Amino acid sequence: MLLSKNNFPLYTRESPTKLFSKNNFSSSFDKYKIVPSFKYEKRSMKNITIFSSPNNQHFSLKVVTNAPSIIMDDEKEIISQNANNGIGIVEFFEGKNILVTGGTGFLAKALIEKMLRTTPKINKIYILIRAKDKEAAFNRLKSEIIESELFKCLEEIHGEYYKPFILNKLIPIVGNIYEPNLGMDIITSQQIAQQIDLIIDSAANTTFDERYDLALDANVNGPYQLMMFAKKCKNLKLLMHYSTAYANGEREGLILEKPFSMGESITKEKINSISPFTNFPSLHVDNEIDLISKLKNNITNNIGLEQIMKNLGVESAKLYGWQDTYTFTKAIGEMIINNMRDEIPILILRPSVITSSYKEPFPGWIQGYRVIDPSIFLYGKGELPAIYCDQDTDVDLIPVDVVVNATMAAIAKHGYLQSPQLNVYHLATTLVNPVAIHQLFDYCYEYFTLFPFVNSKGDKIEVKEMKYFDKISDFSNYIWEVLSKQHKVQDLSEKELLKIHMRFKRKVEFLNNFSKLYEPYGFYRGRFHTGNMRILMEEMSEEERKNFEIDASNINWKDYLTRIHISGVKKHVFEGKKLPI
Repeated sequence: MLLSKNNFPLYTRESPTKLFSKNNFSSSFDKYKIVPSFKYEKRSMKNITIFSSPNNQHFSLKVVTNAPSIIMDDEKEIISQNANNGIGIVEFFEGKNILVTGGTGFLAKALIEKMLRTTPKINKIYILIRAKDKEAAFNRLKSEIIESELFKCLEEIHGEYYKPFILNKLIPIVGNIYEPNLGMDIITSQQIAQQIDLIIDSAANTTFDERYDLALDANVNGPYQLMMFAKKCKNLKLLMHYSTAYANGEREGLILEKPFSMGESITKEKINSISPFTNFPSLHVDNEIDLISKLKNNITNNIGLEQIMKNLGVESAKLYGWQDTYTFTKAIGEMIINNMRDEIPILILRPSVITSSYKEPFPGWIQGYRVIDPSIFLYGKGELPAIYCDQDTDVDLIPVDVVVNATMAAIAKHGYLQSPQLNVYHLATTLVNPVAIHQLFDYCYEYFTLFPFVNSKGDKIEVKEMKYFDKISDFSNYIWEVLSKQHKVQDLSEKELLKIHMRFKRKVEFLNNFSKLYEPYGFYRGRFHTGNMRILMEEMSEEERKNFEIDASNINWKDYLTRIHISGVKKHVFEGKKLPI
């Protein structure tokens, strides 16, 4: 948790105070004075010396500027060698030891399956799992991964040798990414640090409107603790971190694949583009965390604190130019990684909206209720007859197996190079294969007309073509109108009318809140540049393009949504369960 006494300050290379401690937090950052010396090194780094009082002991941080990437002669030689035979994806993963965080989640689980299926000579995959002890961690590995339907293809390949194979490859590690040494015991952490070649960071809190303290703990403190651990890994060839394309916040137009630097904000970026001499406060992460600590100390009502933390996250995000708490804290997490990386090669992948598998290991696999699914299934159940959005806004979708393939290809490419740089990839489709919101719901209309849901009375639920509103008031009025037509209210007593009115009111409030949550995406004005993805595809051999398909330009979204995705969600998420709507 954010107030754990074992967590360290975000800006220190040592652990002089317990940053997230309830007692020490408010003064933890007041002890440091930052003095820039503007001394540039070979890779365009600034040395910043931090003097710690009262002992006046000092240490330095290197803040990496956004210098352009330079391909050195040895890198050119590697690229030239790989030009004939592709990147060498399968060969790269042979014999490698990999640490994976968030390994039981949707994306990481799909990545683990693909690595085991296509690169069986991989050595060990250490999976960090939150559990009380080793037995509990193994039980989670067994139930959530080994016995998962996702791994059935791998089981068919290995037959009776499946369990020995997978138990030899997958090693559950008790830990917590929010804690020093990732929550591992000292001996385990030392052993892992000596052995691993790669770190794959897939741990995150993805709730749009999460409590600010919880989101900071997961998406900011998590990367900080991971970077602290990564510095101990002497054989580390690459650290790969999953972010999100929407970490670009409220940027508009063509959004380039550039990293975030500590303290920058989208609001400041926009203001300076119009008025270069206008000052807007920089984003100070320490101030944000200090504010949270003070609020927690002063508010004793947990119910009130819950809502205050949610509101604070959204307000802070909006102030600095992000659409919600999730994207804001993911961007800060990127800043932390860039700020701390020193000589560690870093790869940041920013997928857009990840959906069910397109082809591998089989079409339609998905875990959990993902971003677009609530709207689709509310519509299919007749609960969402209209939507608050610009119907021409593109929905940037990318199937999970395309993300996984791009991940392995990019890891291999930059793992070979081992250049001490930070490379950012947008894994997105809008520029190469756009689909608009109105197209998405046209396809859903076609699907639910052919395969309607059935209500509790056994009647088929009839859907109508989706209506679109760009004003929330018009949206609300239309929902009231639809509800009134659906329920006859004549010849009812005053008590019954009041009861129906309250039910209508609750439903409208729910849909209004739901629509406001998705509002930034329904009116999104950005398009993600995917130049690095295109270059990656060009560097792959013909065989690699076939076995690690990353070209999303040929996906037929109508076929994918009506034949694969919707039925996939029904089967893998809701089969035998009541829809959570």
